Amino acid sequence: MLKVTLTPGAGLDRALESASKGFYAVLEEAVRVGFLRIHSYPSLDSLIASSMVFVKAHDLGVDAIVSISLNPPSSVEEPTVLIGFDNVNYKANHVKSRLVAFYSGEFKSIPVHGTTYVDGPGSHSALVYLVATGAKDHAPSYIVGALAGAYSSRFVDRFGRFQGLDRIVLDKLKLVTRLSLEMVTTIKGYKPNVRDLCESLSVTSNPFYPGITGDYDNCVRALNSLNLTSLLGVKLSGLDQKMLENAVLAVVNVAKRTYNVDIEPENIVGGVLVSTNPSYPVVDFREVADTIAYAADATRDPARVIVTLVDVENEYPMAEARFEEYPRRLKDRLGQLKPLKLKSNIRTPIYELQIERGDPPLHIWRALRTLGLVEQNSIIAFREEGELRASPLQVEEVEQGGCRKLQELGVAKLEDGILKLTIATQ
Repeated sequence: MLKVTLTPGAGLDRALESASKGFYAVLEEAVRVGFLRIHSYPSLDSLIASSMVFVKAHDLGVDAIVSISLNPPSSVEEPTVLIGFDNVNYKANHVKSRLVAFYSGEFKSIPVHGTTYVDGPGSHSALVYLVATGAKDHAPSYIVGALAGAYSSRFVDRFGRFQGLDRIVLDKLKLVTRLSLEMVTTIKGYKPNVRDLCESLSVTSNPFYPGITGDYDNCVRALNSLNLTSLLGVKLSGLDQKMLENAVLAVVNVAKRTYNVDIEPENIVGGVLVSTNPSYPVVDFREVADTIAYAADATRDPARVIVTLVDVENEYPMAEARFEEYPRRLKDRLGQLKPLKLKSNIRTPIYELQIERGDPPLHIWRALRTLGLVEQNSIIAFREEGELRASPLQVEEVEQGGCRKLQELGVAKLEDGILKLTIATQ
């Protein structure tokens, strides 16, 4: 029975030692039993953290079963890891096997015999990586998970600065020579250290660049029309201060001219963490978070996050290639979508869209938000198989714990990885 709060500072190592003992007690029991149960809340960060627990179990020769739900199981019958649930309220007779629970924030729950609760100011991915490996295992599945998890959480700010425990993880990993980590400050485009301005921004969907995302040729035309041909062919990471200022002005100009959208320069410039090692399976860790979100959202299968990260070297490149093809379709789809605001019995604005399987609701919502067509706190819904549905990843990006709040309001339930809405429309 133990509750451990991990916080940056002098007491972190001792807290980590205690938390790791609880975690490995669960794994030792899993080795004896022959399998481990992992229950994940359907946020991107929780799913990424679950993939790291899955890998750790596999390393120990233990079969792991991952379940995705809005609430933890009512009782614990086998060795279990919970990730992302803040409502872990067990009584002693509910827990018949070892349990460890991770939560990004502060646990209000009180642990009972045989349980270890781990919380702290960091992403779920940072918590799991620190407890499971002490930040000493540098296998790609752990590293990519830890850094992509940070980008999927609130512990990387809009300027690209890592905070809390995620900063601790980053500082440790920067010392690993073969990772060759570098923070590039520039316009937020994918792979800024290997691509030029138009190559990068035309395949970048987060942020969405109106008139440029999905349209390489229009980006080139814009630079030519603004007499900025000197920017053509220059890597984003190679832009000097004056060139960066001109590039930002070009992006702002294209958005205004094409969509009459005002882009704030401070929202599109920031740090992007990359690996400069050409043999490493990942270049841009911010793009990883967006890629696996796309893989899950487009297929309506959150488990794709885990599948992709468990085998980073083989699965991830294929997922990334598909993701980088999508901006062209996204550009075309946005011209066809007409968000219909539903009059519902809840306060959160909900818009219905006619989208198809293969269209990721999260990325579409981000683009619509940039274009000013939906509110910052809105949810987009779509109909499939005669039901009104929503993406749990999109809902969670609006608000941590948003899916469970919809469930508590009686307007949503999670089935097969997708939120099914039961909203009374007027």
